[in-house]
Amino acid sequence: MIFDNNTAYQTYRILVAIFCTLGMFATTTPMKGNPKRNLLILGGYAVYAIVVTFVSIRFLGFLSFLRSAVFTISIPGVIISYVISDTSLSRHIFNSLSQLLFSLYLIISLTLINTFLGGTLLSNAILLLLAYLIMILLEFFFVRNIFLTIAGTITKGWGILALIPCSFFLLAFVVGVYPLHYTQNPSFPLIFYILGAVILIIYYAIFQNLWTQYQYRMEEQNREILELQIQSIKNHAKDEKRKAEEVRKVWQDTHHMLSGIAMLAEAGNAEAILQFVAEASALNNATAPACYCSDPILNATLTTYLDRAKNSGITVELHLAFPQTLPVDSAELSICFANALENAIKACEKLPKNERKIIVKCIHKPTFMFEIANPYKGRITFGKNGLPQSPETGHGIGTRSIMAFCEKHNAFYAFTAEEGWFKIVVTL
Repeated sequence: MIFDNNTAYQTYRILVAIFCTLGMFATTTPMKGNPKRNLLILGGYAVYAIVVTFVSIRFLGFLSFLRSAVFTISIPGVIISYVISDTSLSRHIFNSLSQLLFSLYLIISLTLINTFLGGTLLSNAILLLLAYLIMILLEFFFVRNIFLTIAGTITKGWGILALIPCSFFLLAFVVGVYPLHYTQNPSFPLIFYILGAVILIIYYAIFQNLWTQYQYRMEEQNREILELQIQSIKNHAKDEKRKAEEVRKVWQDTHHMLSGIAMLAEAGNAEAILQFVAEASALNNATAPACYCSDPILNATLTTYLDRAKNSGITVELHLAFPQTLPVDSAELSICFANALENAIKACEKLPKNERKIIVKCIHKPTFMFEIANPYKGRITFGKNGLPQSPETGHGIGTRSIMAFCEKHNAFYAFTAEEGWFKIVVTL
């Protein structure tokens, strides 16, 4: 009943599969920032898909259309979606072919279930649309953030991974339409779902591998920051030692100066005393090293990044009130500060020198809270998790590290972009 020559129904069924698969793909892919252009391209593809589907089914038959759909519908769809997506080609192929593979399993499974239960064309049409809409919502709420986070961090290896969904999609497709249509092949369900079990196992292994790489990248970044902090502490210690030596010399010079003044006073030579004091005042005085807080690790981190900001011509405005004892491990808090300041410095370095400014605020009563603000140019968009979305592949690791820190310590975090200022607020 379902696979008769009902051209209108088959056209509807194929179009639902095509555009809902594009919807699934869109939930896990960042798009280029020109919605009108994207809609125009998708509209052109929609017209093309409708015409090709209707004409092929009408004059070649449904089975012939299915056997050629990879070349007439799927490949053009992959190309069109790549034009409007903001991602690398290999990652796009992995994602789009994975969605095609999942879509293939969904539409075939629903057809088999409806056929087994003796359903009608209407029941199959409604069931198909509802199933795709549920799949799109599931991917948007449960898969999108994880996939975008991992994919935005891991930039290599997608070429090899893309071969996996390509191979499985072609295999499942061929099994479904050769030598007969799958509804006329009694052995098809067994082969199809054994293959599906293998696909699930492999995708689980892929996810585990990608998640391990993501964690490694985060740990590597934190390790680099810690190494920088350790080096900063060493430099800070050397600076303290040098300052102490300078102070000792100043005290020595002061002692000699006071002895000279005493001798001149005994001689009653007031004019010589005044001249001696004036010359001594012109000596360079030792400057005390910067001290932002009592914790040496956090202080070294702040010293390093704030000095770097000043060296980049950035005006730094500080309002700091750190407690004697920090509420969390100082190394972890230092990493959080380092990531926030690193992002602020990079953003300011893109601005004219007269517009570069970073404001750092910290209080510890009634609760520990810090805010880092910097001006920015352009447009900043935010994801569902509240993190700013970077248009550049591989960026945004620092903000995800801050989010991970806040989640670990049950802290509140907020990223905002208002009136030309980008702000990070963390409350512990």
